[in-house]
Amino acid sequence: MTYKPGLNSHPHFPRGDTQRKSMDGAFAYVKKEPTSATKTFKTENNVTYLEDPDTFGTISKIPIIKDKVIEDEGDIQEENFQSSRPLKSQQLTIKQYSDIIKQYVQNKRIKEALDVLEVRMLKEDRVKPENYIYNILIGACAEVGYTKRAFKLYNDMKKRALKPTGDTYTCLFEACMNSPWKENGLKYARNLRNLMIEKGIEPNLTNYNVMIKAFGRCGDLPMAFKIVDEMISKKIKIRVHTFNHLLHACITDKESGLRHALIVWRKMLTLREKPNIYSFNLILKCVKECNLGCKEDIQELINIIQATIPQANNKSNKPLHIDSSKEKPSKDEIKLLSPSSDIKLQNTYDQSANELLSIPLNEEQDNTRQTKENSITLRFVTQNTPSITNQSVPNLLSQTLQLEQVYGLQEVNTVQDKFAIVGGQDDFLEQMAFYSVKPDIKIFTQMLEVIENNIEAENKVLCTIKSMKLLPDIEFYNMLIKKRCLRLHYDNAFAVKEIIEKESKRRNRLPNKKHRLKVNIMTYGILAMACKTKEDGEKLLNEMKEKQLKVNIQILGTLLRHGTANFKFGYILYVMDIVKQENLKPNDIFMKHIELFNEKCEVIVKKYKQKQNNSVFVSAYNGFSKSYSKWLTEVNIEDTLKIEDPWKQFQEPHPETVQRETFKIDEPKKFYKRNRKFVPLIVKVN
Repeated sequence: MTYKPGLNSHPHFPRGDTQRKSMDGAFAYVKKEPTSATKTFKTENNVTYLEDPDTFGTISKIPIIKDKVIEDEGDIQEENFQSSRPLKSQQLTIKQYSDIIKQYVQNKRIKEALDVLEVRMLKEDRVKPENYIYNILIGACAEVGYTKRAFKLYNDMKKRALKPTGDTYTCLFEACMNSPWKENGLKYARNLRNLMIEKGIEPNLTNYNVMIKAFGRCGDLPMAFKIVDEMISKKIKIRVHTFNHLLHACITDKESGLRHALIVWRKMLTLREKPNIYSFNLILKCVKECNLGCKEDIQELINIIQATIPQANNKSNKPLHIDSSKEKPSKDEIKLLSPSSDIKLQNTYDQSANELLSIPLNEEQDNTRQTKENSITLRFVTQNTPSITNQSVPNLLSQTLQLEQVYGLQEVNTVQDKFAIVGGQDDFLEQMAFYSVKPDIKIFTQMLEVIENNIEAENKVLCTIKSMKLLPDIEFYNMLIKKRCLRLHYDNAFAVKEIIEKESKRRNRLPNKKHRLKVNIMTYGILAMACKTKEDGEKLLNEMKEKQLKVNIQILGTLLRHGTANFKFGYILYVMDIVKQENLKPNDIFMKHIELFNEKCEVIVKKYKQKQNNSVFVSAYNGFSKSYSKWLTEVNIEDTLKIEDPWKQFQEPHPETVQRETFKIDEPKKFYKRNRKFVPLIVKVN
């Protein structure tokens, strides 16, 4: 039997081998391996390769792993992104997204507003945001002082190649201004200002104003005035709004902020800028919170005011001089007392204002100044002058002053004294009328804190409000209650609450809901100052439950203070039980009161034990001590007294509370664009 070779067989090879034709025409025979094993091939140089050597890319000494595909992670993400891309009909417009964000911002839901951008727009709907969306969110973070997140949004905005606008920088400076840590806010503000200078970004008027306010609020008052000088150098007209921001910056200087504010006011009058309602409000705030400074500051203030007074008002024919040899005022000195202040102004007609500023204090006055750090005593003497009885303290806010009759201020350390310098209640309102500025209820609310601390002055304010036909709001009544509680007139404080209830019933008939009157949690927080007994405290808390107002730790801390001050153990234990029932976290002030009370009681108990006297106080304290030890374990003081990050509340969903009404987000309706077919215009020719 002869063997006939076929196309796929050879006499020298067993069956199953394959025959291939090489490039030179000869046949090469390769042993066929099972499909499960990896095929190997040898070349002329006896180099073994995997798979077919004719396959491109297999001539390598690196073994190929079968059934393993190496893919780039970026390619996988791109493929998933393209496959799960939503339809155009599922997306909203930029305006519709902004409307949703604004609804959250209006209800102080910062976390939910940020999620609209970071989750819904970028991850779910795959929409490219615009700078308008970022400006809204940066402004929302700026309003609550979330500085870090505001600048993070700013950096994300630049990474997406979105150009920041003037509103962006305005919101960023506001974020620095409202930061809970002033040093941190000042650092951000300086870096942002340097960045704008490096990039050549020209600030607009609004940017300059908010920069002045930000640097002033953060404590860098010289930089605020430097920015004003920069505006003047660029020939930007300084308007009343810029002066208002400067006044706001002056409030941060508690030692001499009122002096800075008066200088700014005189400069505003020199430039013929008319003050507005905000200017007078800020002056009252400066009077309440700031002082005039030291003697040198007062001297500089008088010099500046003298320079800004028009020459027509300085009609002094005789040169003034000072007799510095006298240590005490002579009988010819004239003391002018304001009816609403104890400021003593002594007149002189013999010296010019510049000479008055250069008077040194004698040793006796210097010693008096060292003993009274807060008081300012500038004493001058005069020649024989006729007595002047019908004069009052000059109003330093007035455009025309008669400073040649005034040579100094004495003991300007109370709020009432400082208010008299700017005119007191009557002259202050006259100045507002002179500039055609109608007072609002906020003016009178702040005025309550600087007027005389008696019921006559308060009734005068109420009569003025009634004559001007203004409607007091709840903030005004809250301040009135607080003022009466601070001077321990608790009956008069509760009388104000009755006035609120009567006024509330009357105003419910008014069509405008803004004019209606309703007590809030601040009202009860102030009324807690008048709850001297446990019965008063229970009545207050029960009334809050009826009005669906949740008690907070500040109100309970005020009630606790009454109990600790009068050693009322039942009152204290009652407040402690309310803290446990409402699941509230005691703050530092609450724990400080109760710890000091416990220490005082331990000292008293030791004295009783030394005398071997088992009094009622000792037995009452023993019961309190057991309850107090148990209360500390139940409340878990270690967790409650930890310092919390003020920004943590904006990183979590907003909790549901009793006071806050639940709100619903109005989702915009999705619209579909109709595909309109283009119909060419056909002109018919007759």
